[in-house]
Amino acid sequence: MERVKAASLLHTGLDRYEVFDFQGDRLGELNTFLKTKRRPFSFHVPFFRPSYFPHTGVSTFFLNDAKKMRELSFRIMNSTLYFAKGWEADFTVTHLVWKDDSKNRRKVMNFVSDTKARFSEISDSYNIPINVEFGGYSGYFHEPVQFVEFVSDNPMLGICLDIGHTFLISKTRNRNFFKDIESLAPQTKSIHVWNTKGLDHCKKHNHVPVHPSQKTGDGWIDIKKTLEIILDCNKECDIVFEYNHTYFDKIPQKVQEGMDWVRSIAER
Repeated sequence: MERVKAASLLHTGLDRYEVFDFQGDRLGELNTFLKTKRRPFSFHVPFFRPSYFPHTGVSTFFLNDAKKMRELSFRIMNSTLYFAKGWEADFTVTHLVWKDDSKNRRKVMNFVSDTKARFSEISDSYNIPINVEFGGYSGYFHEPVQFVEFVSDNPMLGICLDIGHTFLISKTRNRNFFKDIESLAPQTKSIHVWNTKGLDHCKKHNHVPVHPSQKTGDGWIDIKKTLEIILDCNKECDIVFEYNHTYFDKIPQKVQEGMDWVRSIAER
């Protein structure tokens, strides 16, 4: 298959960063930046795109029918935690579900059980926590309670609550967004923050930076209410702005205004 170009995204957070899908030839630049800033950071699987993984960075095959594809995802997971240990990242984030999941419910549940056990083993082995990003546009693993149960038995596992994706999945599944947030919040350890008006809007604009000017009456997610629900359960959640660009220290003024607004919500 044709190799997809690595995204090479460094996401800025509140006093932290998150690294996602870097090209190998940019790791030196990245390492220098992180050492200079001396802020906590996390790795989003894949940390970088190795030669044996030509797929898009968001691709995961943990619930795929083909064993070789499942093992490929575990290989990239193990690689990311290996580097997380060496670079001293404080946790990792991974997708669990994606568009290539099995269409057989029984198989999916068996794959989930195996994946849960192996995530715990890998996390304990490297002593690096794993935050499982909530997802589920298709397939049989998409209920908040399923993700809560997946992480609840091991304190090294937690949920990464991506606000934008959770909103879109709730719409796709005809569920109440805020009820989904309330269900996920007690096990949420990190948050991906971005905004959208819906699937069509997301396909056109991808992850839109949040800003206090975005009104729910215009279709935007109520970011303030969403964050307050999550942070009421765990005020220590790590917050990362998952946008389409790597800014390093050159953050546009309007984007910075949105980041400052989120900080004010978190501090309250």
